[in-house]
Amino acid sequence: MIGSRLSLAATALLGVATAQPTSPAMTPRTITPLVCYIFGELVSPWWLQKCAPHLDLVVIDLRSAAEYDESHIPGSISLPFEPVSAWSVMGPGDLLLEMPPLADVFASLGAAGVSNPSPATKVVLVNGVGVPAFPQAASPRVATTLKYAGISEGRVSVLDGGFPAWVSESLPVTTVVPTPVPKTYTATEDRSFLVDINYVKANLNKRSQGIVLLDGRDEAVYNGSVMEEWAQKPGHIPSALNLPGKNFWNEDGSWKSSLEILVQLRSVVGYSVGRTYGQIIVYCGVGGYASTLYFTLNRILGFDNVVMYDGSAQEWSKCYDMEL
Repeated sequence: MIGSRLSLAATALLGVATAQPTSPAMTPRTITPLVCYIFGELVSPWWLQKCAPHLDLVVIDLRSAAEYDESHIPGSISLPFEPVSAWSVMGPGDLLLEMPPLADVFASLGAAGVSNPSPATKVVLVNGVGVPAFPQAASPRVATTLKYAGISEGRVSVLDGGFPAWVSESLPVTTVVPTPVPKTYTATEDRSFLVDINYVKANLNKRSQGIVLLDGRDEAVYNGSVMEEWAQKPGHIPSALNLPGKNFWNEDGSWKSSLEILVQLRSVVGYSVGRTYGQIIVYCGVGGYASTLYFTLNRILGFDNVVMYDGSAQEWSKCYDMEL
């Protein structure tokens, strides 16, 4: 008896519930997964696939135009990284990989659909993978250009492992070229992390004072047994220590763990500098691996006391002697 009454009551309630009209204007609400709010210096292919539809985010492919045309991540925008491109220019004295005019960077970002300051679009950079590791170095180099262009570092991330990692996880690729909606991008130049040749000269041989100069080039170039084409003299800037940027990546182009990288750093500089004391000045041949060191030490390891000498060995060797 009680069971039949409960059954009748349930039927009545169901009848009332099913009788409620559904507004044609109502659509299912899309909920942003919590994981999408975690936007670090590196993102995985899984994260990008899951979160890109939920965020104001632009994926920029830094590979060559030919590689992009062959296949790319759906929705990604092609802005290839080249010595002379949207990301870098020839500077005075034919210096390579110098920061481009701000107006040009702003125009490129706006055309790609990146807005600033409101809404503040996030950017994910996609690179290729190769040996030497120049393709991998494209993303940290562009990340430094974006910092210079006024995008806060917390809005720029690198796809860990680049495009090959995306493909290796059997995620979709396409040849369809998207048409981005142009946005307005304005910002204030940020040179707070850049130093010039005079600053470097004034801070040589100051390791005892906690100022360390790091050369991001390969060991053979650092010690002078191999001479780069753009340096006028072999060797390294006096008192510099060697921390090759190429050693921050695994063979597949993914980044090594922060602990592995920290061990590399400590094996070179010891504890003469830390996250809260001293300063690290990074350089390389023309500014590529210097950007890798800056991005890695600053963004991945959390050292806020890192600055970059963009003129690097190319400029220094024109003006001063190198050390073997």
